[in-house]
Amino acid sequence: MSKRLTETLDLDTKPVAVKFIKPSEPVPNGFAIPSRRMRFCQAAMEAGWGRSLAILPNEMACGPGPGSFGGAVKEKVSKGEVHRALGLFDSEEAAARCHGANVKMMPGSVSAVLVTPLSGCTISPDTVIVRANAEQAMWLCHSRAFSDGRHLTLDIQTEACVCSGIAVSAYVKNEVQLGFGCYGSRSSTDLEPNEMLVGIPGSMLEMVVASIERLRKPMAEAKSKKGFYQSYPEKTS
Repeated sequence: MSKRLTETLDLDTKPVAVKFIKPSEPVPNGFAIPSRRMRFCQAAMEAGWGRSLAILPNEMACGPGPGSFGGAVKEKVSKGEVHRALGLFDSEEAAARCHGANVKMMPGSVSAVLVTPLSGCTISPDTVIVRANAEQAMWLCHSRAFSDGRHLTLDIQTEACVCSGIAVSAYVKNEVQLGFGCYGSRSSTDLEPNEMLVGIPGSMLEMVVASIERLRKPMAEAKSKKGFYQSYPEKTS
């Protein structure tokens, strides 16, 4: 699946698999618990580099991040004080309202979040995260319309984007999700200015990949700007 997605879309970064571990389940062999606190978005970034990590919700170095996975959130974060102080919101009330609307796992339902390259994943992922440019993201979203004409209704989160808006939201809503990053992920990872993120539910991975492969011809035509050069031949020189 990873190879097919990467080659068909010409991705620069290989897709990352995310798995939510319940308190009654052990962390599988091969997943390292980081020696330092890190953000989930950083763990996802490192998984793109080839690492396999097990992130504990209450050990995440991020304000709203733990709450995305059912962990505890500090009062100053939940009340909006921290993000108001950072200049991200006009008021504490606006920050609290934004964070309160984030998609979250049930409290205590997740003991660890696994992140690993999809190419080496030996367990069924709950979500697959794809780093993409706008054109690649468009085709991933269109994969949901390919078979049945379905439009996507997206809840774009500009706070806790990678953790809540992509990893959790795609799983909980069982639908492809799109995100543009957030202050935390943009400042704390190597996410490029023109990159965005697509979350694919694990349950839909095969369907999305199969649709993307069947879209090869129109994808190639769009990439070559076929229609543009037919209409504006003077621009070919």
